Amino acid sequence: MNTQERAELEKMEELRKVIEASPLTQKIKEEKAAETLATRQEAGGKLEVLRKKQAKVIPKLREAMEDKEAKYLEVKVLLDAALGELQTARTTLSGENNSFDSDIRNQEAILYESADPRIDEAIQFFRDKFDELRKPGRISSRGMKVESNLFTDVKTLTTETNKAAVLEAIFYCQNSIKLLKRLKLSPEFHIEGIQELKDKLPSIEVYQEVSGESPAWPRINTDPLNLFKSDSQLDWEMGKLNEDFKKLMRK
Repeated sequence: MNTQERAELEKMEELRKVIEASPLTQKIKEEKAAETLATRQEAGGKLEVLRKKQAKVIPKLREAMEDKEAKYLEVKVLLDAALGELQTARTTLSGENNSFDSDIRNQEAILYESADPRIDEAIQFFRDKFDELRKPGRISSRGMKVESNLFTDVKTLTTETNKAAVLEAIFYCQNSIKLLKRLKLSPEFHIEGIQELKDKLPSIEVYQEVSGESPAWPRINTDPLNLFKSDSQLDWEMGKLNEDFKKLMRK
């Protein structure tokens, strides 16, 4: 540092001392100290109030929490015990159910294996009939009568068809196969019931008259074969057949 710089530094130091020693500077310092003291006193007062409140509130909250915790632990013990009992019951149920299922399958296997072979013969009989009934040409119609109404410009076509009879016989075969399969699980066997089931196979030589209408002059596009027994009627007849067969098996 050269002489000039040192001299400038000494002047600045003297100026600083003068400023610090001035009444204005001392007043600013005093106001700042007073402001700081007031802030600290306010913070100290609030701190004391907060500590007193903490000492009053927290013990009550801790007591309430401990009471809830004790109740929770009490319930948890019961819950853990109940969960253990539930798991044990679930395991017991599963084991017993599996055991019953296994025993049932074993007994069913005995019944199936020892079933009278004539039951299988009857099942095959109805399967063959079922396949035969589904072959083309089993549904047929005979006769066709056409009546024209010049006033309404409508043609009425009437014919006879065995479509309903064929469908009834098909449903009968399906239902009979189901009944015969269940019959294998019956300890007793009555050949008379099977023979009667065969004897009651509906004939497909039953023709019903059906009619349909079409415009009088355009090309006839009416299929009277579509007019046959409703599904609900056939379901009722199959249900009746099922009831009759069960009654027959109980004889």
